[in-house]
Amino acid sequence: MSLKARKLKMSSRSGSMTALYNKSKRLLNRWSVQGLGSLPGLLLMAVLILYPLASLLLQAVFPHLFDMEMSWEPSLTSIAAVLTDRTNLIAVMNSAITGVCAAVVATLLGTLTAYAAWKSDGKVKACLQLSVWLLFFSPSYLIAQGWIIFMQNGGIAVQLFGLQAGWSDWFFSRFGLILVMGFRYFPFVHLSMSQAFAQLGEEYIRAGRMLGANKRVLFTWIVFPLLTPAWMAGASIAFAEGFGDFGMAAAITPHSHVPTITYRIYTALNQAPVNYPDASVLSAIVLIVTALALWLQFRWMKRSSYTLVSTHTKPMESKGPAWGAVWTSYAILLFAVLLPFGSTLTVSLWKTWSGGIAGSNWTLAHYAALLDTDGEVLAAIMRSLAYALVVAAATLVLGLMISFQMTFFQNKINKAMDTIILSTMAIPGVVLAAGFVFAWNATWLIPLHLVLYGTPVCLALAYMASALPYSVRLQLGAMSQLSGNLLTAAQVLGARKTRVLRVIVLPLIRMTVMSSFVLTFIHTFFELPASAMLYPAGQPPLPVAIAARFNSFDWPAGSAMAVEGMAVLILIYLLTHRWLRKPDGRKEAADNRIKRETAPLQTAERTRQTLHL
Repeated sequence: MSLKARKLKMSSRSGSMTALYNKSKRLLNRWSVQGLGSLPGLLLMAVLILYPLASLLLQAVFPHLFDMEMSWEPSLTSIAAVLTDRTNLIAVMNSAITGVCAAVVATLLGTLTAYAAWKSDGKVKACLQLSVWLLFFSPSYLIAQGWIIFMQNGGIAVQLFGLQAGWSDWFFSRFGLILVMGFRYFPFVHLSMSQAFAQLGEEYIRAGRMLGANKRVLFTWIVFPLLTPAWMAGASIAFAEGFGDFGMAAAITPHSHVPTITYRIYTALNQAPVNYPDASVLSAIVLIVTALALWLQFRWMKRSSYTLVSTHTKPMESKGPAWGAVWTSYAILLFAVLLPFGSTLTVSLWKTWSGGIAGSNWTLAHYAALLDTDGEVLAAIMRSLAYALVVAAATLVLGLMISFQMTFFQNKINKAMDTIILSTMAIPGVVLAAGFVFAWNATWLIPLHLVLYGTPVCLALAYMASALPYSVRLQLGAMSQLSGNLLTAAQVLGARKTRVLRVIVLPLIRMTVMSSFVLTFIHTFFELPASAMLYPAGQPPLPVAIAARFNSFDWPAGSAMAVEGMAVLILIYLLTHRWLRKPDGRKEAADNRIKRETAPLQTAERTRQTLHL
């Protein structure tokens, strides 16, 4: 073949490849607006998130919007009434002070435990990390109830150590709330600081030492500024969680009489008549304060560069465990994990609270109630299991579709959804639940027969609204590692989007998908704010049943229900973990087939190399 003919052939082949690429690109762009495109995802976000929040916030300016005779007449009297009410102002100040102080305590504790884990390895590090993750996933109201069981008059501490009545009055105050919140939220700081310690470059410390800096100067001018982003991230999350936490407030406020803003929202929606304006304005305050805290963190981060990782970075060596920090971390975990969970487990084995630790007061009767098919305990657990399974499955499917659309198809709708998802992750659960009370109890829904408030559907939608953003973000991280060429090749071969998602994408991100399923299941099973505000009458899920037992001072029965619920979650986690660790049979079969088909080629290549030598 002549040189000219070869050039013409190569040009023709290049042109055909370019045409094929352009055609596949056009098909891919056309694919993105068909079927499960961006618009359905945005509509879903609007129904689950935007509509409830808009209903909640509009009530503050249009106080008669949800009356039987709906009126769009604006008025600021509700805002003025809330801001001039002394109880509301005290609640806001209490929440702000406890949030800030709890963030400081959590930062100190989380930094210490992260440093101890960084300096350790093997079993010590595994023990610290496991305890932190256990605390991270535990419901805050169960931890608070464990502390109350231990600290109150007639509690475990009094019976074990013979303390006098009234010794723990200091605990049932703002200080006690700060202490419990600090122990509850330090895992956020621990996780952010663990990554910061691991990426701290040794060259910065070495350069400071070469210039004659001592340890104090090194920490003040090098280490502290480099760790500032991790501190700010952990502290801001701890503050946002503490300020908007409902579980802690629901457990401790009735005993300490320290009003908090989240408990005031709950009270406003559960009194007769319902105080919609107060709930709306207080919820708006929670949103504003939370957004302001996160905005200040981002603003601080933009002031300077905090780059730790580069091509020249060499991570610092831990140089053996720091036993002082390790033993201090063990003491922290003793109070944060063992004290509340141990107290709950102990009391669950008592017949009555008044009987205490006497030998005749120990029993398994409360656990035996689980076997009663007509009992309230089993019914509450089964309801929560049903909600958790349905919501986790639906969230998994919807999150997978939305994240798939956002990863591989760029448009303005996907950018809007990304903004909505990130914003929703900062909204406290009690605020989102309050929005559902307004949204699905509106008078204009009556002619449409869409009043979902007080039905299982409304509660399930609220669960999904709080869990879907986290599921999408988790799966976005996994899908961002996949090449867009996979979709282009599949589209050229005529594959539909649903088939690509099922056959190509899903097996590649299987671990992340199942992890998001487990996280959603755990979150839904013990979710309290939406459960307390939206559960159907006479059908309480497990969190509401546990809270009812504790509020009626039936500590043994409530503790047994909490332990049973935790046991169910641990069992689900172990089964899922075991399933994820099993090798994928389809992947192994494909690998074996590839090995069989390429074996002759490999043999021929080795023979050719031998003859060449």
